[in-house]
Amino acid sequence: MDRPNRIGDDPRTTRWGHSNAMAQGTVQVTHTGTSRWRRRTGEYASLAAALEAAADGDVLTVAPGTYRENLVVQRAVTLRGPEGAQGSVRIAPADGVPLTVRASAVIQDLHVEGQDAAAPAVLVEDGTPELLGLRVVARSASGIEVRGSARPTVRRCTVDNPAGAGIAVLDGGGGVFEECEVVAAGQAGVAVRSGAHPRLERCRVHHAAGSGLTATGEGSALEAVGCEVYEVRGSGVQVTGRATAHLTDCDVHRTTGDGVTLDTDAVLTLADCRIHDIPENAVDLRSRSVLTLTRTSVRQFGRNGLSVWDPGTRVDANQCEIFDSTGDYPAVWVSDGATAVLDSCRVHDVPDALFVLDRGSRADVVDSDLSQVRNTAVSVSDGATAQLDDCRIRDAATGAWFRDHGSGGTLNNCTLDGNRTGVIVTKGADPTIERCTVDSPSEAGVYVS
Repeated sequence: MDRPNRIGDDPRTTRWGHSNAMAQGTVQVTHTGTSRWRRRTGEYASLAAALEAAADGDVLTVAPGTYRENLVVQRAVTLRGPEGAQGSVRIAPADGVPLTVRASAVIQDLHVEGQDAAAPAVLVEDGTPELLGLRVVARSASGIEVRGSARPTVRRCTVDNPAGAGIAVLDGGGGVFEECEVVAAGQAGVAVRSGAHPRLERCRVHHAAGSGLTATGEGSALEAVGCEVYEVRGSGVQVTGRATAHLTDCDVHRTTGDGVTLDTDAVLTLADCRIHDIPENAVDLRSRSVLTLTRTSVRQFGRNGLSVWDPGTRVDANQCEIFDSTGDYPAVWVSDGATAVLDSCRVHDVPDALFVLDRGSRADVVDSDLSQVRNTAVSVSDGATAQLDDCRIRDAATGAWFRDHGSGGTLNNCTLDGNRTGVIVTKGADPTIERCTVDSPSEAGVYVS
């Protein structure tokens, strides 16, 4: 016996109240149930009618055409376009959310268009659905939005949304985004907030009017592996308000603002990343933020490579390289009570390598190379402290300069080679120099005044 195909008194209206009158094409439902009263296949004139008739496990194959419907997927079905005709099915209602997913469904090879600036184009609210090969072209609040208990897998999807965020993960939402691309966004390319925690793998984010990747708020956590962020007007990566992020093997380049920005108790780890071609600071952190860099390169920056400010703010860099400055600023700037640790790092081809300023500011540099420095390799002033152990400083105008009263620290077992002046101590500064070698200065080995 065939299952009844009645959706309500008015066949043009779905159970959710959305009009089907402008739908084009047909939808074939392949039923997988074994109940005798269910037929194995059926064709429906609208997507909403097909979704109403389908049960968990059914496959809905959508004929090419434009469907002016607001879809709500509430069962674990497969909803897909025709094989080999990706993009031929357009979901394009006049307003509202074009596609809402509330179940562990599979949504594949659809073109979704959103026109409502107050709503997302694709909204995932529950379940562990798979979104595969979607193209989202919208002028919406967000292209793809994930919230609450939803944990989708989003693979090979493209988002073009010049009116809002590209991808937004909110309110504890999560999920994995694989090989996705945000080609344009009017705000952040990927926004994570309110305790959300997505993972991005091999994604590209570019041409965003805001930051490329942003994580905000306590409990929010962003993980990105093998991703690329470029051509964004804000920071490439922004982490603020007690949020955390972990980036591995990522590229951040060609931003208009800073490459990476941390503020207000943010925590970020960069491992095997590359930050380059940045007109401002490559990395800027403030207000008790903590940054850990491992095997990461920073090059071609217009201001500071690392800019570290405020008490409680700390950067730890291990086996990193900072080089090829394009501006006239120190490669590493530590001030206002901040702390920087450089371990087994290389800083070269820069105007100045390390500036430490202000009482309470401190830099610890271990087994590192500072070379090809146009001006001063290490400058300590205004009551700051710098400790260098087993370091090599060469080819600088000045190797280390302790500038004024209260500024100090230690040079221990360091080699200063080929500098114009090895060490300068002025205006009552009081460093300790132990077991150091000053070789081939063109002016003075140690100058005290």
